Amino acid sequence: MTGSLLRRIALPATVLLMAAPAHAQTRDQAPVSLPSSGKMMQDKPGSESWTYAQPQSRFLKYRTVIVDPTVVYRGPDAQFEGIDAADRAKFADMITQELRSEIAKTFPAPAQPQADTLRLRVTILGAKKTVGGLATASRVTPMGFATSALKSALGKKGTLTGSILYAVEAFDAQTNEVLIAAVRRRTPDPLDVPATLSTTDTVKAVARDFANSARRRLEELTQVPGSSR
Repeated sequence: MTGSLLRRIALPATVLLMAAPAHAQTRDQAPVSLPSSGKMMQDKPGSESWTYAQPQSRFLKYRTVIVDPTVVYRGPDAQFEGIDAADRAKFADMITQELRSEIAKTFPAPAQPQADTLRLRVTILGAKKTVGGLATASRVTPMGFATSALKSALGKKGTLTGSILYAVEAFDAQTNEVLIAAVRRRTPDPLDVPATLSTTDTVKAVARDFANSARRRLEELTQVPGSSR
């Protein structure tokens, strides 16, 4: 093949590659295929934390909550790093079950949306695998435990432990108005040794911690001052 022919073939391919959009990760922009992404603002430049929230007064009427099945994100900027479809679906179901169980401790789930009903939807945007065995070993030595304790105190992730990147959205169940939208990456506490055994164990821990914090946050948002449940 002659040099001139190679150039004629290579040039269009080069132009095509240059013209193709490079889909930014969540540290650069909110998830491009998430409907509420246009409402969110980045909490800190370069972070994976994005938030949108209505004033707290908007939440005071809500007393019941419907938790939708967790969605696996299929946008071009998904970040699943080799995690197959079956595991993604399994992780989504784990989050749904944990969230429904925890939210039900405070908020009943009506059969049909009512005027006082919030609808919660979680979308898994990505996940990182836990390096099973090595992650556990890094915790059980005296030095490893001390390091993990320091990371726990500072709110940092544990060594070789995976994470879940997710979006949580809260809607008025009757009007579908977005009241809250947030993107976060969450890891287990570095001192949570069982969470280091596998990626599934990591997701279980994340789902449990997230569900607990979501319930407590909803209690704060919906609590009328001076009243009690």
